[in-house]
Amino acid sequence: MRVIQIALLLLLLAWLSLVFWNSAKPLPPGTHIVSQTARLSESDVDFLYGSPQNRGLLTRELSAINHAEQLILLDRSPVDPELAQRLLARKRARPHLNIVLVTDPANEAFGGSRAQTLASLEAAGIIVSRVRLDRLRDSNPLYSGLWRLSFGWWSDPFDELPGQVTLPAWARMKNHKADQRQLMVTDDGSGGWIAVIAPYGAPAGLVLRGSLARPIVASELQIAAWSTDDDRLPPAPPMGGRGVGSIDAQFLTEGGLQSALLDAIAAAGSGDRINVAVDSFSDRRLVTAVLGAAARGAHLQVLLARNRIPNPAVAGELERGGGGHIEVRWSRAVPGMQPLTLLIVQHRNDLWVNWSSANFTRRNLDDLNLEAGVELRMPARCAPARAAAEYFAGAWSNAAAGEVASGAAGAVTMGESAAVPAGGPAAPGESAAYWEYRFAEATGLSSF
Repeated sequence: MRVIQIALLLLLLAWLSLVFWNSAKPLPPGTHIVSQTARLSESDVDFLYGSPQNRGLLTRELSAINHAEQLILLDRSPVDPELAQRLLARKRARPHLNIVLVTDPANEAFGGSRAQTLASLEAAGIIVSRVRLDRLRDSNPLYSGLWRLSFGWWSDPFDELPGQVTLPAWARMKNHKADQRQLMVTDDGSGGWIAVIAPYGAPAGLVLRGSLARPIVASELQIAAWSTDDDRLPPAPPMGGRGVGSIDAQFLTEGGLQSALLDAIAAAGSGDRINVAVDSFSDRRLVTAVLGAAARGAHLQVLLARNRIPNPAVAGELERGGGGHIEVRWSRAVPGMQPLTLLIVQHRNDLWVNWSSANFTRRNLDDLNLEAGVELRMPARCAPARAAAEYFAGAWSNAAAGEVASGAAGAVTMGESAAVPAGGPAAPGESAAYWEYRFAEATGLSSF
């Protein structure tokens, strides 16, 4: 009996050690990036939106690939077959062109890239770097500590059969880790650089030209370096100059995104407007910041996707605590569209736009997942600012009239009405869904 007790105690200590270490271990290179500010002109920034599959954005990506002569760097999960075919064609036409793909290792059974697609790219000489997600901090530490003691020793995503959901694969996915950076950088064949921020199938995207490409490339190559042993990785290309123009741009990743969001919201006060479109909203610091902006007199429009948790609970909290300054609506889901996050702050004559892959959740903003985005600060009258404002206005008006979000009911499913009941939404202390969300957010025992 004593031997069993000692063995259980050792297992408990090993589990707790793994929990604490993998919750606070040093971040790997290339993460938590806040780049230096680059100056861009209006002609350097295109905000594209339109058709459900946004063919205009895909056309820009394919065109950028066709003109590349030095480097194509793509961080995409999953990899669209049409894009993969264009990469193969360009590699055949320019054998010495450096092409690097950074991608989530999830196989197609979990919505990842087809194994055949990745194998064909590798066979053509393209560097494919499947991100070693175990190098990241654990977003679900209580579970991940147990996983590392058991399946983690021999559950290798690179050894699994594509399309088969085995027990080790299922157990690994419950760590809730992902590479969600969605971007591409290429040279333009004439000494310049183009960056595209958006996955294929997204409702909108940013196309940027100029010096902001440098920190993007540097960060992605660092991630590729610790995710693959391939010695063909190119060095980050030199790109001099801060640029000129009226738009200040920064490249942000992981926790750097959270800091930028908090700073932008904190600057808003009476007479300012804040527009938010996000798939999941649960991060407590951002909830507090949004309520603080409303208390200072800023007017907010918050567009959320329908889900069971956390959005209904947070929507009720925002409506109840917003003092009449916060409007919340449910966005309409469009099949085939991948959600992206947009924050717009209208501050006097300036418009601040934060455009990223990151939901407003602990998992996405606390240096746990790989996320990426761009912040633009620009005159409200310039073309990119007007395009971003028009995009949000269209999404806001497309939300069904009268379908305002409420946290009273707790669970909301697609197609349900979500009108606020008489008397307003339930207070947080009165809602079981609220405390369910708070527990899941704090512990990481959730998929959001």
